[in-house]
Amino acid sequence: MTPFSYSIIVGLKLKETPFRNKERSQVGDNQLVQAVDRALEIIDILKEHPKGLGVTEIANRIGVVKSTAHRLLSSLESKHYVRRTVDQQRYRLGLKFLEIKSYVIDTTDIVEEAHPLLEELVEKVGEITHLVLLDGFEMVYIDKVEPNQTIRIFSRTGKRAPIHCTGVGKAIAAHFNEAQLKKYFHQAELEGYTPHTFTSEEAFREELSQIKQLGYALDNEEHELGIRCVAAPIWNHEGKVENAISVTGPIDRMSDEKIEELKPILIHTANLISKAIGAFR
Repeated sequence: MTPFSYSIIVGLKLKETPFRNKERSQVGDNQLVQAVDRALEIIDILKEHPKGLGVTEIANRIGVVKSTAHRLLSSLESKHYVRRTVDQQRYRLGLKFLEIKSYVIDTTDIVEEAHPLLEELVEKVGEITHLVLLDGFEMVYIDKVEPNQTIRIFSRTGKRAPIHCTGVGKAIAAHFNEAQLKKYFHQAELEGYTPHTFTSEEAFREELSQIKQLGYALDNEEHELGIRCVAAPIWNHEGKVENAISVTGPIDRMSDEKIEELKPILIHTANLISKAIGAFR
């Protein structure tokens, strides 16, 4: 081989090398993404089978050969994302998810998660929105978003309000268990703020039962004359209701027709917030 021909071959190889490396890199990336997708698919499948599944069942469900499923499971097991049952025949989700769950819960701020969704809600409905937290047997307003309206409603973050005459309070109390209800009626005074306020336990229990079935609560001038609101509960990671959101406005703007329009939008926003803080309803 002449020096000239040798230099041509070397030159061609040098030119081809970057492309070959790029192709290898793309193939490697695709394989990595595919492996991650399959591992996540295994996790989703095992989430629906708390008693566990065998390797063959898992392989069939994700569409791979048994040896591939075994490699994926071994990798997940080494990181504690899956674990084997006592008989070593099936795989279940691992204890790593308890650690992840604790971290997510500890670092989730409901105000931070809910605020942009409340802003979107205000843009759609044109009325004030509130986010509240149950504290004992009182409601605490922890966030508020206002529209550009000339008529303002007095409310502020940190303000407390009773349960029995607010939409948000009723939306939460509708999900009290019987022990909570008995304690509530033993401790709380059903004060009549307006002629529309519920002041008897029997009537209020009936109202809460209806709210639980409907999925939303109304405040028909029960706390303040001239003001109406519609509220929806927010579910947390434990399946409990300790927060709620509401849309509030003056009675001349909060007609029955408008409330009918508001209800599905409000409930949808409440569900989005619930999911954002870890609810799996």
